[in-house]
Amino acid sequence: MTYLEAAYVILQASGQPLHYEEITRRALEQNLIAPQGLTPAATMGSRLYTDTKQEGSRFVRAGQGLFGLAQWQPKGIEAQAQAINQATRAQLAQLLQTMPPERFEALIAELLIRMGFEESSVTVTRRSGDGGIDVLGTYRAAGLTEVSAAVQVKRWKGNVQAPTVTQLRGSLQVHQQGIIITTGGFSAGARKEASAPNKAHIGLIDGEELLDLLIQHRVGVVERTLTVIGLDDEFWGELAGETGMEEAETPESATGQTGVLSPEPEPGSRKPTGFTLFGQSYRADSWRGVLLGVCEALAQRHGATFAPTVFAVRGKKRQYIAPSPEGMIGPAQIPGTDLWVEANQSAKSVQKLVGRLLAALGHEPGEFAVVVEK
Repeated sequence: MTYLEAAYVILQASGQPLHYEEITRRALEQNLIAPQGLTPAATMGSRLYTDTKQEGSRFVRAGQGLFGLAQWQPKGIEAQAQAINQATRAQLAQLLQTMPPERFEALIAELLIRMGFEESSVTVTRRSGDGGIDVLGTYRAAGLTEVSAAVQVKRWKGNVQAPTVTQLRGSLQVHQQGIIITTGGFSAGARKEASAPNKAHIGLIDGEELLDLLIQHRVGVVERTLTVIGLDDEFWGELAGETGMEEAETPESATGQTGVLSPEPEPGSRKPTGFTLFGQSYRADSWRGVLLGVCEALAQRHGATFAPTVFAVRGKKRQYIAPSPEGMIGPAQIPGTDLWVEANQSAKSVQKLVGRLLAALGHEPGEFAVVVEK
Protein backbone atom coordinates (compact mmCIF):
# COMPACT_ATOMS: atom_id res chain seq x y z
CA MET A 1 0.00 0.00 0.00
CA THR A 2 0.94 3.63 -0.31
CA TYR A 3 1.40 5.59 2.91
CA LEU A 4 -1.98 7.30 2.46
CA GLU A 5 -3.77 4.03 1.72
CA ALA A 6 -2.26 2.48 4.85
CA ALA A 7 -3.20 5.53 6.92
CA TYR A 8 -6.81 5.27 5.78
CA VAL A 9 -6.98 1.58 6.74
CA ILE A 10 -5.44 2.25 10.18
CA LEU A 11 -7.69 5.23 10.95
CA GLN A 12 -10.81 3.45 9.76
CA ALA A 13 -10.04 0.55 12.10
CA SER A 14 -9.22 2.89 15.00
CA GLY A 15 -12.35 5.00 14.74
CA GLN A 16 -10.56 7.99 16.28
CA PRO A 17 -7.77 10.42 15.32
CA LEU A 18 -4.21 9.16 15.81
CA HIS A 19 -0.76 10.73 15.83
CA TYR A 20 1.12 10.08 12.60
CA GLU A 21 3.80 8.20 14.59
CA GLU A 22 1.15 5.83 15.95
CA ILE A 23 -0.35 5.40 12.45
CA THR A 24 3.12 4.49 11.17
CA ARG A 25 3.75 2.05 14.03
CA ARG A 26 0.50 0.18 13.37
CA ALA A 27 1.07 0.20 9.61
CA LEU A 28 4.53 -1.35 10.08
CA GLU A 29 3.19 -3.96 12.52
CA GLN A 30 0.54 -4.99 9.99
CA ASN A 31 3.03 -4.93 7.10
CA LEU A 32 0.92 -2.40 5.22
CA ILE A 33 3.94 -0.33 4.14
CA ALA A 34 7.52 -1.15 3.13
CA PRO A 35 9.61 1.96 3.93
CA GLN A 36 12.61 2.69 1.75
CA GLY A 37 14.07 5.32 4.09
CA LEU A 38 15.06 5.39 7.73
CA THR A 39 12.30 7.76 8.91
CA PRO A 40 8.94 6.28 7.88
CA ALA A 41 7.07 8.26 10.56
CA ALA A 42 8.36 11.55 9.18
CA THR A 43 7.31 10.45 5.70
CA MET A 44 3.86 9.49 6.93
CA GLY A 45 3.42 12.84 8.69
CA SER A 46 4.54 14.76 5.59
CA ARG A 47 2.24 12.81 3.25
CA LEU A 48 -0.77 13.28 5.50
CA TYR A 49 -0.08 16.97 6.11
CA THR A 50 0.30 17.65 2.39
CA ASP A 51 -2.81 15.65 1.50
CA THR A 52 -5.02 17.52 3.98
CA LYS A 53 -4.28 20.73 2.08
CA GLN A 54 -5.78 19.24 -1.09
CA GLU A 55 -9.46 19.70 -1.92
CA GLY A 56 -11.40 16.49 -1.39
CA SER A 57 -8.79 14.94 0.93
CA ARG A 58 -9.95 11.90 2.88
CA PHE A 59 -7.98 13.15 5.89
CA VAL A 60 -8.28 16.08 8.30
CA ARG A 61 -5.90 17.48 10.88
CA ALA A 62 -7.25 16.93 14.39
CA GLY A 63 -4.51 18.53 16.48
CA GLN A 64 -0.74 18.70 16.76
CA GLY A 65 0.47 15.71 14.73
CA LEU A 66 -3.01 14.15 14.91
CA PHE A 67 -4.97 13.08 11.84
CA GLY A 68 -8.50 11.77 11.37
CA LEU A 69 -10.86 10.95 8.51
CA ALA A 70 -12.90 13.62 6.78
CA GLN A 71 -15.93 11.32 6.87
CA TRP A 72 -16.04 11.77 10.66
CA GLN A 73 -16.56 15.52 10.38
CA PRO A 74 -19.92 16.74 11.73
CA LYS A 75 -22.31 18.84 9.66
CA GLY A 76 -24.76 21.66 10.24
CA ILE A 77 -24.98 23.16 13.73
CA GLU A 78 -22.57 20.59 15.15
CA ALA A 79 -19.96 21.61 12.58
CA GLN A 80 -20.37 25.29 13.48
CA ALA A 81 -20.03 24.52 17.19
CA GLN A 82 -16.94 22.43 16.53
CA ALA A 83 -15.39 25.26 14.50
CA ILE A 84 -15.94 27.68 17.39
CA ASN A 85 -14.52 25.19 19.87
CA GLN A 86 -11.46 24.55 17.70
CA ALA A 87 -10.84 28.29 17.43
CA THR A 88 -11.07 28.58 21.23
CA ARG A 89 -8.63 25.69 21.65
CA ALA A 90 -6.18 27.43 19.30
CA GLN A 91 -6.45 30.65 21.31
CA LEU A 92 -5.96 28.75 24.55
CA ALA A 93 -2.89 26.98 23.16
CA GLN A 94 -1.43 30.34 22.10
CA LEU A 95 -2.02 31.83 25.56
CA LEU A 96 -0.23 28.88 27.18
CA GLN A 97 2.83 29.58 25.04
CA THR A 98 2.96 33.32 25.73
CA MET A 99 1.99 33.65 29.40
CA PRO A 100 4.79 34.28 31.95
CA PRO A 101 6.50 31.09 33.20
CA GLU A 102 5.42 31.58 36.81
CA ARG A 103 1.80 32.06 35.73
CA PHE A 104 1.97 28.88 33.68
CA GLU A 105 3.12 26.88 36.71
CA ALA A 106 0.37 28.50 38.80
CA LEU A 107 -2.14 27.50 36.11
CA ILE A 108 -1.03 23.86 36.35
CA ALA A 109 -1.37 24.04 40.13
CA GLU A 110 -4.93 25.33 39.74
CA LEU A 111 -5.71 22.53 37.29
CA LEU A 112 -4.48 19.91 39.75
CA ILE A 113 -6.77 21.34 42.44
CA ARG A 114 -9.75 21.24 40.08
CA MET A 115 -8.87 17.63 39.24
CA GLY A 116 -9.17 16.59 42.86
CA PHE A 117 -5.74 17.20 44.41
CA GLU A 118 -5.94 18.53 47.96
CA GLU A 119 -5.76 22.32 47.75
CA SER A 120 -3.62 22.67 50.87
CA SER A 121 -1.04 20.24 49.44
CA VAL A 122 -0.58 21.81 46.00
CA THR A 123 2.48 24.06 45.92
CA VAL A 124 4.63 25.58 43.18
CA THR A 125 8.29 24.97 43.98
CA ARG A 126 10.56 28.00 44.16
CA ARG A 127 13.84 26.41 45.16
CA SER A 128 16.83 25.53 42.99
CA GLY A 129 18.24 22.05 42.74
CA ASP A 130 14.76 20.50 42.79
CA GLY A 131 15.49 18.06 39.96
CA GLY A 132 13.12 19.87 37.60
CA ILE A 133 10.05 19.43 39.80
CA ASP A 134 7.74 22.43 39.41
CA VAL A 135 4.55 21.52 41.29
CA LEU A 136 3.90 19.21 44.24
CA GLY A 137 0.53 17.90 45.37
CA THR A 138 -1.33 15.07 47.05
CA TYR A 139 -4.25 13.16 45.52
CA ARG A 140 -6.51 11.15 47.79
CA ALA A 141 -9.42 9.10 46.45
CA ALA A 142 -11.89 7.03 48.45
CA GLY A 143 -10.49 3.58 49.03
CA LEU A 144 -7.15 4.35 47.38
CA THR A 145 -3.82 4.99 49.04
CA GLU A 146 -2.84 8.62 49.28
CA VAL A 147 -0.53 9.52 46.40
CA SER A 148 2.09 12.25 46.50
CA ALA A 149 2.73 13.63 43.01
CA ALA A 150 5.72 15.55 41.68
CA VAL A 151 4.89 17.40 38.47
CA GLN A 152 7.31 18.76 35.92
CA VAL A 153 5.89 21.24 33.39
CA LYS A 154 7.44 21.91 29.99
CA ARG A 155 6.19 24.83 27.93
CA TRP A 156 7.68 23.46 24.73
CA LYS A 157 6.54 23.31 21.14
CA GLY A 158 8.67 20.26 20.37
CA ASN A 159 8.69 16.80 21.87
CA VAL A 160 9.90 15.90 25.33
CA GLN A 161 12.63 13.27 24.99
CA ALA A 162 13.46 10.17 27.05
CA PRO A 163 16.29 11.79 29.12
CA THR A 164 13.76 14.22 30.63
CA VAL A 165 11.65 11.28 31.81
CA THR A 166 14.71 9.58 33.27
CA GLN A 167 15.77 12.78 35.05
CA LEU A 168 12.38 13.23 36.69
CA ARG A 169 12.29 9.60 37.81
CA GLY A 170 15.69 10.06 39.46
CA SER A 171 14.40 13.10 41.37
CA LEU A 172 11.41 11.34 42.91
CA GLN A 173 11.27 10.51 46.57
CA VAL A 174 10.12 7.12 47.83
CA HIS A 175 6.45 6.44 46.96
CA GLN A 176 6.25 9.67 44.95
CA GLN A 177 4.43 9.63 41.59
CA GLY A 178 6.01 11.54 38.70
CA ILE A 179 3.99 13.43 36.08
CA ILE A 180 5.22 15.43 33.10
CA ILE A 181 2.87 18.00 31.55
CA THR A 182 3.91 19.68 28.31
CA THR A 183 2.37 22.03 25.77
CA GLY A 184 4.16 20.01 23.09
CA GLY A 185 4.34 16.26 22.68
CA PHE A 186 6.40 13.23 23.68
CA SER A 187 8.80 11.27 21.52
CA ALA A 188 8.28 7.54 21.10
CA GLY A 189 11.36 7.04 23.26
CA ALA A 190 9.93 9.20 26.04
CA ARG A 191 6.65 7.26 26.07
CA LYS A 192 8.53 3.96 26.11
CA GLU A 193 10.75 5.10 28.96
CA ALA A 194 7.77 6.40 30.96
CA SER A 195 6.15 2.96 31.01
CA ALA A 196 9.35 0.87 31.10
CA PRO A 197 8.93 -2.36 33.08
CA ASN A 198 10.43 -2.58 36.56
CA LYS A 199 10.68 1.20 36.77
CA ALA A 200 8.46 3.78 38.44
CA HIS A 201 5.71 4.74 35.98
CA ILE A 202 5.79 8.38 34.87
CA GLY A 203 2.46 9.91 33.82
CA LEU A 204 2.59 11.88 30.57
CA ILE A 205 0.14 14.62 29.56
CA ASP A 206 0.81 16.23 26.18
CA GLY A 207 -0.42 19.53 24.77
CA GLU A 208 -3.71 18.24 23.40
CA GLU A 209 -4.50 16.38 26.61
CA LEU A 210 -3.63 19.49 28.62
CA LEU A 211 -6.13 21.52 26.57
CA ASP A 212 -8.75 18.80 27.12
CA LEU A 213 -8.22 18.94 30.89
CA LEU A 214 -8.31 22.74 31.07
CA ILE A 215 -11.57 22.77 29.11
CA GLN A 216 -13.11 19.87 31.02
CA HIS A 217 -12.36 21.40 34.42
CA ARG A 218 -13.19 24.94 33.26
CA VAL A 219 -9.80 26.42 34.11
CA GLY A 220 -9.69 29.74 32.25
CA VAL A 221 -12.63 28.56 30.13
CA VAL A 222 -16.35 29.28 30.32
CA GLU A 223 -19.17 27.32 28.72
CA ARG A 224 -21.89 29.22 26.89
CA THR A 225 -24.92 27.07 26.20
CA LEU A 226 -27.38 27.41 23.34
CA THR A 227 -30.07 24.77 23.70
CA VAL A 228 -30.61 22.76 20.53
CA ILE A 229 -32.43 19.45 20.88
CA GLY A 230 -31.74 16.36 18.83
CA LEU A 231 -32.03 12.59 19.08
CA ASP A 232 -29.31 10.78 21.05
CA ASP A 233 -27.97 8.41 18.40
CA GLU A 234 -25.94 6.41 20.92
CA PHE A 235 -28.91 5.96 23.27
CA TRP A 236 -31.32 4.80 20.57
CA GLY A 237 -28.61 2.75 18.87
CA GLU A 238 -27.90 0.80 22.04
CA LEU A 239 -31.61 0.24 22.71
CA ALA A 240 -31.72 -1.32 19.25
CA GLY A 241 -28.82 -3.61 20.19
CA GLU A 242 -26.05 -1.68 18.45
CA THR A 243 -22.69 -0.82 20.00
CA GLY A 244 -22.35 2.49 21.84
CA MET A 245 -18.65 2.92 21.06
CA GLU A 246 -17.56 4.82 17.97
CA GLU A 247 -14.85 2.38 16.89
CA ALA A 248 -15.69 -0.05 14.12
CA GLU A 249 -13.23 -2.90 14.69
CA THR A 250 -12.54 -5.55 17.33
CA PRO A 251 -9.81 -4.40 19.75
CA GLU A 252 -6.30 -5.79 19.63
CA SER A 253 -6.78 -7.40 23.06
CA ALA A 254 -8.39 -10.47 21.47
CA THR A 255 -6.14 -13.51 21.85
CA GLY A 256 -7.86 -16.43 20.20
CA GLN A 257 -7.09 -18.79 23.12
CA THR A 258 -9.57 -21.51 24.10
CA GLY A 259 -12.12 -20.07 26.48
CA VAL A 260 -10.78 -16.53 25.93
CA LEU A 261 -12.71 -14.03 23.88
CA SER A 262 -11.40 -13.36 20.37
CA PRO A 263 -13.98 -11.89 17.94
CA GLU A 264 -17.16 -10.57 19.53
CA PRO A 265 -19.63 -13.42 20.12
CA GLU A 266 -23.11 -13.28 18.73
CA PRO A 267 -25.45 -11.32 21.05
CA GLY A 268 -26.37 -13.49 24.05
CA SER A 269 -24.34 -16.50 22.86
CA ARG A 270 -21.64 -16.43 25.54
CA LYS A 271 -21.13 -14.52 28.77
CA PRO A 272 -17.90 -13.74 30.59
CA THR A 273 -16.75 -15.66 33.62
CA GLY A 274 -13.79 -13.42 34.32
CA PHE A 275 -10.80 -11.69 32.79
CA THR A 276 -7.02 -11.59 33.04
CA LEU A 277 -5.05 -8.36 33.40
CA PHE A 278 -1.25 -8.10 33.73
CA GLY A 279 -1.11 -11.87 34.33
CA GLN A 280 -3.61 -11.81 37.20
CA SER A 281 -7.04 -13.45 37.02
CA TYR A 282 -10.29 -11.77 38.11
CA ARG A 283 -13.86 -13.07 38.32
CA ALA A 284 -16.72 -11.27 36.54
CA ASP A 285 -20.08 -12.68 35.53
CA SER A 286 -21.16 -9.86 33.20
CA TRP A 287 -19.65 -7.39 30.73
CA ARG A 288 -20.53 -4.62 33.16
CA GLY A 289 -18.54 -6.51 35.81
CA VAL A 290 -15.58 -6.84 33.43
CA LEU A 291 -15.54 -3.09 32.78
CA LEU A 292 -15.82 -2.15 36.45
CA GLY A 293 -13.20 -4.72 37.45
CA VAL A 294 -10.69 -3.48 34.89
CA CYS A 295 -11.25 0.16 35.87
CA GLU A 296 -10.80 -0.69 39.55
CA ALA A 297 -7.56 -2.59 38.87
CA LEU A 298 -6.15 0.20 36.69
CA ALA A 299 -7.09 2.85 39.25
CA GLN A 300 -5.26 0.95 41.97
CA ARG A 301 -2.23 0.45 39.74
CA HIS A 302 -1.87 4.05 38.56
CA GLY A 303 -3.09 6.04 41.54
CA ALA A 304 -3.09 9.80 40.95
CA THR A 305 -2.38 9.57 37.21
CA PHE A 306 -5.38 7.32 36.51
CA ALA A 307 -8.04 10.04 36.59
CA PRO A 308 -6.30 12.72 34.48
CA THR A 309 -5.21 10.15 31.92
CA VAL A 310 -8.52 8.34 31.43
CA PHE A 311 -10.55 11.57 31.41
CA ALA A 312 -9.02 12.20 27.99
CA VAL A 313 -10.46 8.91 26.65
CA ARG A 314 -13.65 10.21 25.10
CA GLY A 315 -16.18 9.25 22.48
CA LYS A 316 -17.40 11.63 19.82
CA LYS A 317 -20.32 12.74 21.96
CA ARG A 318 -19.64 11.64 25.52
CA GLN A 319 -17.02 10.99 28.14
CA TYR A 320 -16.69 7.43 29.41
CA ILE A 321 -15.03 8.08 32.79
CA ALA A 322 -15.78 11.23 34.77
CA PRO A 323 -15.89 12.56 38.36
CA SER A 324 -19.70 12.62 38.25
CA PRO A 325 -22.43 10.55 36.54
CA GLU A 326 -24.03 13.62 34.97
CA GLY A 327 -24.82 13.08 31.30
CA MET A 328 -24.23 9.31 31.37
CA ILE A 329 -26.88 6.86 30.17
CA GLY A 330 -26.01 4.02 32.58
CA PRO A 331 -23.45 5.29 35.10
CA ALA A 332 -21.70 3.01 37.60
CA GLN A 333 -19.20 4.04 40.25
CA ILE A 334 -15.75 2.50 39.91
CA PRO A 335 -15.18 0.50 43.12
CA GLY A 336 -12.73 2.10 45.51
CA THR A 337 -12.82 5.49 43.78
CA ASP A 338 -15.02 8.55 43.47
CA LEU A 339 -15.09 8.21 39.68
CA TRP A 340 -17.93 7.06 37.43
CA VAL A 341 -17.85 5.04 34.22
CA GLU A 342 -20.45 4.79 31.46
CA ALA A 343 -21.50 1.16 31.97
CA ASN A 344 -24.20 1.13 29.28
CA GLN A 345 -21.91 -0.81 26.93
CA SER A 346 -22.21 -3.88 24.74
CA ALA A 347 -19.64 -6.70 24.80
CA LYS A 348 -17.75 -5.18 21.89
CA SER A 349 -17.93 -1.72 23.45
CA VAL A 350 -16.43 -2.94 26.73
CA GLN A 351 -13.49 -4.56 24.94
CA LYS A 352 -12.81 -1.47 22.86
CA LEU A 353 -13.02 0.87 25.81
CA VAL A 354 -10.64 -1.30 27.84
CA GLY A 355 -8.25 -1.33 24.88
CA ARG A 356 -8.29 2.47 24.73
CA LEU A 357 -7.76 2.78 28.49
CA LEU A 358 -4.77 0.43 28.37
CA ALA A 359 -3.23 2.36 25.48
CA ALA A 360 -3.74 5.70 27.23
CA LEU A 361 -2.03 4.36 30.36
CA GLY A 362 0.91 3.00 28.40
CA HIS A 363 0.04 -0.71 28.38
CA GLU A 364 -0.10 -3.24 25.57
CA PRO A 365 -3.57 -4.53 24.58
CA GLY A 366 -2.36 -8.13 24.90
CA GLU A 367 -2.12 -7.69 28.68
CA PHE A 368 -5.93 -8.02 28.86
CA ALA A 369 -8.19 -10.89 27.86
CA VAL A 370 -11.76 -11.90 28.70
CA VAL A 371 -12.55 -15.47 29.74
CA VAL A 372 -15.95 -16.63 28.51
CA GLU A 373 -18.12 -19.68 28.97
CA LYS A 374 -16.97 -22.60 26.86
